[in-house]
Formats: sequence, structure tokens, C-alpha cells
Amino acid sequence: MAVMVFVNLTSEYIYKGEYSAIASWVIVLLFLFGTVFFINARHYLSKK
Repeated sequence: MAVMVFVNLTSEYIYKGEYSAIASWVIVLLFLFGTVFFINARHYLSKK
């Protein structure tokens, strides 16, 4: 979650919104990766 906020703030304040579309896709991919990681951890921990 912190990385997603960092990408968004970097896109807006450092690059002045020029790469906002790329940053949006990066945020979506980070969200999907985090969701897969959460599901995998939940499945792994429920086996124990």
C-alpha cells in the first residue's frame, strides 16, 4: 500500500502528471500482486 502511494505521489509531484497513465497501470499491477500474495499467504496459513 505504501508503494502504491509512493508511485502516485512521485507521478504527480516529481513528474508533474506527465506519466500518470503509466503510474496508474503500475498501481493496478501492484494491487493485483498484493491480492495474489494475500490469497497465497491465507491459503498457506490455513493449512497449518
